[in-house]
Amino acid sequence: MLKGRGVLRRNSKNIFSIFFILVASYFITIALKDDVKEIEKAFSSMNQPLTTIAHIKVLDNNKAIVFYKTQFANIEYFGNARLKKNIFGWKLVSSSSGQSPNDSKLGWHFSNLEFDFPKYTDLLSGEILDSEITDVVIVTKNNKEYHAEIIEYNSGERFWYLVTDGEDLLGSTVSGLTSDGKVVEQITM
Repeated sequence: MLKGRGVLRRNSKNIFSIFFILVASYFITIALKDDVKEIEKAFSSMNQPLTTIAHIKVLDNNKAIVFYKTQFANIEYFGNARLKKNIFGWKLVSSSSGQSPNDSKLGWHFSNLEFDFPKYTDLLSGEILDSEITDVVIVTKNNKEYHAEIIEYNSGERFWYLVTDGEDLLGSTVSGLTSDGKVVEQITM
């Protein structure tokens, strides 16, 4: 009788050890996966044809924003998709886009991030449609000034973006500037 309990305990320890190793291996595999490829795979779940990823911005290792350009019915759109990483990998949370402007030199699109990413407040982004624009400056209604990140993609196309973590961007003024500070286009939201 005592001999049977010892075997049972040893088997239980072996089963627990194997289970622990499998779980640890799973989490290590998830952690080591190439985030960019996994984000692209999750983004493709939107099933939008004629879509080009312009840039991926990873926030806090488990949140990402995919900036993209797409076309539908011969109309171009520029947008962003928000993704989160959990134990199963990257998942699409939400997305939004706006029609690319035909008569403007600087596009813009606003997204409130607080629902998807509570640590962050707002996202402003848009296409740069004039080659003279080298800087995009955002001045909030509280007179705080920010310089947007400018990204070049797809052989010469450019866009800008700004993510804030506490600053409300509604009511801001967005200015596209030349290298010598001349305003090419200014938008008040």
